[in-house]
Amino acid sequence: MKNIFKKDFYTVFFGIFAFVGTIMGVIGTVAWLDTNRLTRDGVRTTGTVVELVGSRSLAPVVEYQTAEGERRTYMSDVYSSPPAYDVGEAVTLWYDPKDPHEVVLSGLSRWFLPMLMGFFFLVFGGIGYGGLIYQQLKKRDTKWLLQNGQPVNALLTNVALNTSVRLNGSSPFVIQAQWQDPATQKVYVFESGHIWYDPSPYLGDRSIPVRINPRDPRKYHVDLSFLPEAGN
Repeated sequence: MKNIFKKDFYTVFFGIFAFVGTIMGVIGTVAWLDTNRLTRDGVRTTGTVVELVGSRSLAPVVEYQTAEGERRTYMSDVYSSPPAYDVGEAVTLWYDPKDPHEVVLSGLSRWFLPMLMGFFFLVFGGIGYGGLIYQQLKKRDTKWLLQNGQPVNALLTNVALNTSVRLNGSSPFVIQAQWQDPATQKVYVFESGHIWYDPSPYLGDRSIPVRINPRDPRKYHVDLSFLPEAGN
């Protein structure tokens, strides 16, 4: 599992975000459907806020009467500061006649959970699925470059740690190289993918093979096939 994570770090990373975002989206959708079901099929009545519970954030305790005349108490699981309701305030609610403890209050309590989960779905899902799509496009471009790219030999300039990525306290190495286009005299800087060991002993003063898009050398793939495979 550790080797798989190292080999495809970003795919696993974005996959975790996509998974969490999906779970949040499912929870939000279920909560929204359940709320709609109660407001559509449940019994509508008016209750009274009899208490606010909590410390910094407060949740209302609502007393209401069922259609059969039975008095019930419902405590919201939505806390807010300042409180969404005042003690003594009348509030519209819907309850399930088969289970009067299943209640939806009007206002903030009605939409809080679906909106919160929807927000997390957009954040985590956006990062996750956006990153996965980008990784797939990058793999497609790499495949094209390996098959159709122009091979060039770039001058080795540096071996550095990519400290923006850490796994179990370690960061991967990257090889940096540059190449001057003989047609335009422009210099292009290339950076390899992640290498989870120090490749310096296997480089010497050698040039680095790179595949470039001849129409746009900014699109490239640094070929690391000459390096030995990592053992762990």
